[in-house]
Amino acid sequence: MSLINFSVEYYDTVQQNLFQGFPNAATLNTLVHNGMSISRDEFLAYMMFTEQDDTQIGYRNYDELSKIVGSRLGDIDNYLSFNNGSVQSKVTSGRMMNAGFTERLGVALGLCVVNKIHQLTAADWKIIPKTNQHKTFDFNIPIASTGTNFIQTENKGSVVIDNTLPQVVRHHYSGEHGIIPKKNYVRQEEVKQRIPIHQNLFYGTIGVLDNRTNSIAKVWLVDPPAMDIEMNPEKYKLLARLHYYLDEFRNIGVRENITKALEERIKSIEETKDYLEFDNKQLDGNFPRRGAYYLYMEGKMFAAIDTNEAFGSIFITEYRQRISAFIIAFPKAIMRLIVKQDFKAILEYNYNPDFINESVQVLMRISGKDMEDTKFPDDLKFIFNERKKYYEATYYGKVSHSTDGRIFGLLNEEQNIDNEKSS
Repeated sequence: MSLINFSVEYYDTVQQNLFQGFPNAATLNTLVHNGMSISRDEFLAYMMFTEQDDTQIGYRNYDELSKIVGSRLGDIDNYLSFNNGSVQSKVTSGRMMNAGFTERLGVALGLCVVNKIHQLTAADWKIIPKTNQHKTFDFNIPIASTGTNFIQTENKGSVVIDNTLPQVVRHHYSGEHGIIPKKNYVRQEEVKQRIPIHQNLFYGTIGVLDNRTNSIAKVWLVDPPAMDIEMNPEKYKLLARLHYYLDEFRNIGVRENITKALEERIKSIEETKDYLEFDNKQLDGNFPRRGAYYLYMEGKMFAAIDTNEAFGSIFITEYRQRISAFIIAFPKAIMRLIVKQDFKAILEYNYNPDFINESVQVLMRISGKDMEDTKFPDDLKFIFNERKKYYEATYYGKVSHSTDGRIFGLLNEEQNIDNEKSS
């Protein structure tokens, strides 16, 4: 598994002293002293699929996701290089990047650090929509829960000439839209609500790259105070994960009866005072806890990884001036847990099996109508299955994955299996 090394430092001695009041100060000090590493896949997943604000237009369905995949793959190619066990910028200023790229860079670097500290995944950062049962804030502050405490972040990103100098990102620290103004706002709210200190933890992060060939990515830590959240932390964590998988399952073509039942269950959990009454209460007695793909998936542009390990969809996108196929899938195991509603297993879910770091088999099954309506890459060699009445192609190669269970990647022509022989 390819790793990316990070340098983590307190922004200045004032911030260092503030962090010593955190209950996990010893962990933070060790992190600052030793640095940290994360999987390259985890970093790329954030760069590809994460929006700082879920209310902004990014992707909400299959068609939008297909369009955005190629663009973000191109951004990563154009602006990032991976040398010396870390990540660098190919340009000398964030102004030379596409709008939104430095923001995603800040989110990716910042959340990867905070996830490492608190054993969180991307599923924990899903924004829970505002309801009568719980209010959202007038500041867009990413929130996650460990199950016992709330974690809040403010993530900034920057590209500079030399990322070892804190003064080059001072505008992210104290500028009009920096972390300090939000810190002052949150502190006022903290006083109003009489929130105990460090009941919740708020990390300000400034992720910084430069274009020196062998430089190490850096994340500066800033300590703003945290706002109170009026919800049981474990319930919040559960709802965040259920909302996350609901949206992702819709994008990859999980059966509508499952996603509709999950949507209704989320509403029930939000409205009840005792959410544990739904623990291990299956979404519907007719849903499968085990079985083949057709029990879970609608079948449109279907893809399976290593037979029944994971199910998903093929997204056709333009990348490097050619039509390419991109897979996004999730393990059958998390689909089963969601159907079963095993809260403990859902809350503890963390995907990182050894085999996924090796080459895997990807089976694609496409309906005749989709074959007619979609322009596929020339190197996708589909054959028609007379018995089952759909087209098939099989690839064998590397894919990426993140700890929330997302499996993703381009299906390159050099990985194509001879489908004539496999038929």
